[in-house]
Amino acid sequence: MLSHIRDLSSRSLTYFCITSTSFLSLSEQSIFLKEYSSLNKEFNNNLTYLLYGGNKEENDRKILFIYPKDIAQEEIDTYIENEISLLLIKAKNKKYSDQLSHRDFLGSLMNLGIKRETIGDILIDKTSKNSGTIYVLSSIKIEIINNLTTIKHTPIDIKEINLNESPYKLNFEYIEIYVSSLRLDNIIKEAFNLSREDSKELIIKECVFVNGETKTNPSYILKKDERVSIKGKGKFIFLDESSINKKGRYHTKIKKYS
Repeated sequence: MLSHIRDLSSRSLTYFCITSTSFLSLSEQSIFLKEYSSLNKEFNNNLTYLLYGGNKEENDRKILFIYPKDIAQEEIDTYIENEISLLLIKAKNKKYSDQLSHRDFLGSLMNLGIKRETIGDILIDKTSKNSGTIYVLSSIKIEIINNLTTIKHTPIDIKEINLNESPYKLNFEYIEIYVSSLRLDNIIKEAFNLSREDSKELIIKECVFVNGETKTNPSYILKKDERVSIKGKGKFIFLDESSINKKGRYHTKIKKYS
């Protein structure tokens, strides 16, 4: 992946153009971010690297856009709009629809032979559970529109909508917590109202992922903007370590998916 990013960077600089990857997972984004400084140095700080998935609020899966720093903003905006499409999917008959999950949407796409890297975030209507939106590479939208007719056993309608018109948004709850340290087990304990033993057990049993990577060390120190997901529990973004109170405890914040 890093070799591919270097090739795209070289092409962008040589031909003064915008290049981009497919959708990157959280773990792939983490790998890129670890190499960000060295990439900047390698290309003499002449390039901009932008991770964006189509949603102005938040995305888990994002495309890496690479372009020269002097390129016009209008050209960048047009390129991005042409690269990502947003598909609205609804049950034809809501009354007789199955309750559809993220797994159902993704599985139906995989059954068409659609590659995972061409698909971004999938947002489900949590109220009706029979409709949702999918961010995809524009190059595959026609294939999906023409061939995806059912999800699970539910006949569906599909149409493309503007990236800024998604009816479904990610919902977050901002939580302030006090912890003795920024250890992973401490934050998970407070985020999900668990005992210290239960939070440790989840980590040791490989149920906890930070930026898409499995973490098995309860004493791992969380860093700003790292995303934590726990099997069967949920996920949150660690925002910062605001302050330390007189008792030596950290007053910190998380952004929990609700």
